[in-house]
Amino acid sequence: MEYYPKCSNTEESITRALESINVDSSLKNRKKIAALNGISNFSGKYEENVELLDKLKKGILIKSISGGSSKVNTYTTQTTSVKSSGDMIKKIEQSQKYAGKKKVLSIIGSLLFNHGYETAFVAGVLGNIYHEGEIGKFESSNYTKNPKAEPAYLKFMDDLYNYRSVYSNKNITNVSMKNLSTVMEKLKKDNWKKGAFGLGCVQWTFERTYTLFKLYENECGNSDKITLEQAIAAEGKMVIQELTGKYKNIYIDWKKNNPNLNCGKAAYNAGHMICIKYEIPQDYQNKADIRGNTSQDLYNIMTT
Repeated sequence: MEYYPKCSNTEESITRALESINVDSSLKNRKKIAALNGISNFSGKYEENVELLDKLKKGILIKSISGGSSKVNTYTTQTTSVKSSGDMIKKIEQSQKYAGKKKVLSIIGSLLFNHGYETAFVAGVLGNIYHEGEIGKFESSNYTKNPKAEPAYLKFMDDLYNYRSVYSNKNITNVSMKNLSTVMEKLKKDNWKKGAFGLGCVQWTFERTYTLFKLYENECGNSDKITLEQAIAAEGKMVIQELTGKYKNIYIDWKKNNPNLNCGKAAYNAGHMICIKYEIPQDYQNKADIRGNTSQDLYNIMTT
């Protein structure tokens, strides 16, 4: 997939936003863009334009489908796939059962679909994301009731960077990105020998925290503050980056061990495998079954 570059978050009109990145904003061209992004029978209605603008601001507005043949039949098949993924994301957004994390599941789900993952594998990732922590959350260093239990790496952060007051248990959306950048660069220079902290819904730590922070920076640009939507997109891209890198065998093994990739069982297996081999929460063996069931439920919602 190829995506349009993000427009400014201050843009209020899709036509002006497209013009700001030198793209034809005519109704005819917006119809083409809408079809690629899962909006069928686009007519230029307010809610349709808002959906396009929202995707453009997040950097997930599809520009073209790459990697396939230029023949008409192949193009039509791929476009239909993109339309169906958009419809499936809408079904999650409309589900009252997952309303508490609707925005998180919607943004990360769109990124996963746009990357090319099958619906069952997308459901497997989302089933885990649903049960994970809060987007952009800093690990707490508040061990006042049991000071001896505080990890050495957090105590180092408290002593040297006033971590407990500035960052502990706070959200990335409420801190200065520039100040945090200074801290991150110092920790990286020291090769994470003494200080570290968990960050994000998966509580990434050490050098993985730095990788995540650079994705945050890429989303918010020169701004000193990051929005929740930008943080969600960054964490979604972090998951994809790791599942296509160090943890790529999870997807490879899932495809190998599931002869039918288009069923609820495949979604359960994806959720179960991602839990025990990637997320690895405490008591992961028991939680894997719960997350597998959630993944299967999400798959059923998306495909029914």
